[in-house]
This record gives sequence, C-alpha cells and structure tokens, in this order.
Amino acid sequence: MGKLTKGQIVEGAFWLILAAFFFAYSFEFNNNIEIYKYGATLWPRVILLLIALAAIGQLLDQRKNGDASSTSKIAAIHEDSAQDTQYNSLGWYINTFILLCLPFAYMIVPDIIIEKTGTPEEGAAKVNIICGAVLFLAYIVISWRNHVGAILTLPLFFAAMMQDMGFYALAPVFIIGVMILMGERRPTRMAMVMPLIYGILIAFFVSLLYVGLPTGYISPFYDFGTWMVNTFQ
Repeated sequence: MGKLTKGQIVEGAFWLILAAFFFAYSFEFNNNIEIYKYGATLWPRVILLLIALAAIGQLLDQRKNGDASSTSKIAAIHEDSAQDTQYNSLGWYINTFILLCLPFAYMIVPDIIIEKTGTPEEGAAKVNIICGAVLFLAYIVISWRNHVGAILTLPLFFAAMMQDMGFYALAPVFIIGVMILMGERRPTRMAMVMPLIYGILIAFFVSLLYVGLPTGYISPFYDFGTWMVNTFQ
C-alpha cells in the first residue's frame, strides 16, 4: 500500500473543498423551472458529485497503488513537476497560491479599472477581454513548472470567464487545455477528441436536459453562444 504525498493530499482536498463550496452556493439559485421539472440545481450538483467522487477515488487509488496507478506518461509529468516545484517547499505553495488568485483577479480587476477610469459601457467588454488575455498569459508563464497548480487553476479560470465569454466559446479551449495538462501533445489526436467531447456536452446539456448554459455577453462570444443555442435547442 502506497503513502500519499503532500501534493496528492493538497490536490484531493482542493477538489473536495471546491465541490463543497459550490454545492453550498447552489442553494442560492435552487429555483423551480417550468420547462424542467428537476429544477436549476440538478445538473450542477451532479457535476459536483462526480468531482467529489473522482477526487476520493483518486486519493484511494493513489494510497493503494502509489505511482503505479498512473500511466507512464502522466506519472512522468507529475515526477518532473515535483522535481521542478518541490511540493514541500514554501516556494511551491506561494506559486500555487498566486496561480489560484489569477481567476479571482479576473473577477475583480476589470471592474476596478472600469470604475477608476470611467470607461463607458461600450468599452467595458474590451477591458474584460484585455484583462482576461493578460491574466491567462500570466497563468501560462507562472504555471510553466507547476503542473499541479496549472491543473487546479484551469477550471477556476473557465468558471470565472464563463459569465462574460460563455460556455460555448470557452469549452473547446478548456478541453484542449485539459488534454495538454494530461500529457497529450499530438495535434491530430486533440483535433479528433475535442470535437467529440464538445459534441457530447452540447448534446447532453442543451438538447437532452434543455439547460440554458451561459452564452456570455461579450461579442463575438455572445453571438456564437446564441447561434449554438438556436441551432441545438
């Protein structure tokens, strides 16, 4: 039986805490929907449950099998990351903390800039796009040698930007990002897998569950999201 490392414990605890936080937040929008009898919180809570189960399962598997539970490619990535960032070092925790702050900075900084500069409403979208691009570039640079931090931060970035840019435009980027972080480097494989996963998500949420996923409000992301809704719903 293997022994969990501090990095594995931190990663597992992060996902469990994140799932618990958003589950508690789901009570804020737990409303009935006329066209969907299960209400507004069913599918978010199902996803959160799957996240929690996956985190627990990963921890149990890592405790039982150690590094043998990972594929050789992913294990090699984690080993390189551990050597570069040193999970037990203060620097690694500071680096990871900075990464985790970047998505929250996106939720705060544009509003501060717009307020302080008196940016008109029509220019607010450009401020959000520029801030998002700068912060995401910072994410790439800072996470270059912090694989675990990159994995933890990417879904937070996805969630933070979803309200402005929409699920439909961001999901393909998120899927490709996850594949890269999981060790995939073949463009042809990513070009085949990404549309498949994206299509399954659209079919499940939009066509089957009839869920109104965020379309964003910034053009052209909003235009693309609206077109997707009109096409598949």
